[in-house]
Parts: sequence; structure tokens; C-alpha cells
Amino acid sequence: MRSTMALITMIFLGCSSMSTKDIARNEADSPAPRLLSSDILNSGEIPAKKPMVQRIKSYFPWNKAKEPLSTTTIKIVNDYLEDNGFASLEIEFQTETPKADWIRLQENQAINPLLKYSLGSANWLSYLLLKPSFWGKSYYDPYMNTLHINSNNPLEIMAELSQAKIIQRQNYPGLYAFGSKMPFVAIWAQKQKTNEMLAYAKSKQDWELEKATYRKMYPSMLNGSSIVGMFFGPFYLRPAISVGGVLAGYTIAEWEIAQREKEITQVAYPNKLENADGKIDTQIERASFIK
Repeated sequence: MRSTMALITMIFLGCSSMSTKDIARNEADSPAPRLLSSDILNSGEIPAKKPMVQRIKSYFPWNKAKEPLSTTTIKIVNDYLEDNGFASLEIEFQTETPKADWIRLQENQAINPLLKYSLGSANWLSYLLLKPSFWGKSYYDPYMNTLHINSNNPLEIMAELSQAKIIQRQNYPGLYAFGSKMPFVAIWAQKQKTNEMLAYAKSKQDWELEKATYRKMYPSMLNGSSIVGMFFGPFYLRPAISVGGVLAGYTIAEWEIAQREKEITQVAYPNKLENADGKIDTQIERASFIK
């Protein structure tokens, strides 16, 4: 098990180094001031304190999925699309459209037909049966080239947008999408997505977004160690390997944050840190990016 974790850590550290069709369904037609993620993290959209019963109900995913998408969520999508210049991307908000998804699957010429009608069809059927919109799960499907946004979870949405950007720039997007789900390769692909998100946060000089990305993406990335564990030990060890991977992810995330904070203090964007001095830990913990 130690050798497995050592291998995962080596892979992990070694990897460090639209104009769209109806952009966001024109949900943000009226001009609005551009928001930085740090503004969103500490914006007035943090909900007022609710009674305990309502708070408990709000944790259930099907109740989260019923919440209307906020203007902040729409701004995040539009800003990311504008900054990254996607060639094309379909976006659906809190809807299940099996017929339209099937048509998009058929019309997607970027995917090899063999993969499109095998894995793509399997994905289409799984979405039809599981209904991610009911569970508030946002996801990007490369075979349909469609992003479904089903919650007000900005970091999850940005992760899927980053995945879409990575897949679209591949010469063989279908093969990449297929390979990114394979054992061992899945950790590398997740690291690529994390690097894309971190690069975006750094380009915006947004330290709050960068920290949130480390803390959210690193543990989820190394949770893929449970897949690797299937090849190295009996089934009863897999939960322990998975938990160990998550803990390793948290540890590495905090180490990366500490290193970056030293760098930022010296040369990067000290103004952001000065502005962040007035923020208390509870505000950051309640931020919508850290869920």
C-alpha cells in the first residue's frame, strides 16, 4: 500500500509544473460589472441564516437542484467563456433534453463514430435513467459537446468548463475522453483539469479562487487512487486506499497553498492579500466555491 501511495504522489507532483452557440442562453443580456471570483466568494449572495429544518433540507441534492440559478452563476459562465474563446459549446440550464442531446450526439463530427455511438450512447442512456438535473449535478458530455448546469456550485461549473476546454483542443477528443476514465490515466487527466483551473485563477490574479481550487480539486483528484488500488490489493483495502488518497490530497493542497502564499507575498499580487486580510475564516468557509 505504501508503494502504491508513493507512486500516486510521484505521478501527482510530476504533473504540476465560444464564442458559443447562444452563450449561456442569453441569461445575462443586460450589461453588468465584471466580478472577480474573490468578489463572488465574499459577496452578499451568502444566504441569510435559516431555521434548522430549512438548513437540513437545503443539504439534500434534489432541493439544491430546485434552487434558481443565481446571477453570479450566469456571470461566472459568461466570463469564463469570454476569457477562453470556445469554438462551440451547447449549454443547458437545469433541464433534461434527451431528444436534443441525441441530436447533438449525432451531429458532433469531432468524435469518431465508433466512440460516439458506443460510449456516447451509453452516456446518453445513463443520463436518461439517472437524471443528473434531479440530483443537482452539473456535467460536461464530450460526445454531445454539451454542458448541463444544474446547480449554483461555481467551482464545479468551472471544473466542467475547464474539462470542455481541454477536450476541445485535442486532435482526437473522443479518445482523450475515453482514456481520461482509465486507471492511472484518470489521475493525470484530473491533474490537467486542475492545472487549467489554477492557470485561470492566476491569470485573474484571484488568490481566493486559487486557494479554493487547491482545496477542492486535489483531494478529489487523489480519490481516484481507489481505482488504482484495485490492481494492488484485495477489495477490503480499497476504502482505506481511497481515504488515504483524499487525506494525501488535502495535505498536498495545504502545502501548495503555503508555498504559493510565500511567492505571492513577495512578487505576485500583494494587493489581493491586503484585501483578504479583512476576511475572517468563517466567511471563507461559507464561500460558495468551497462546498
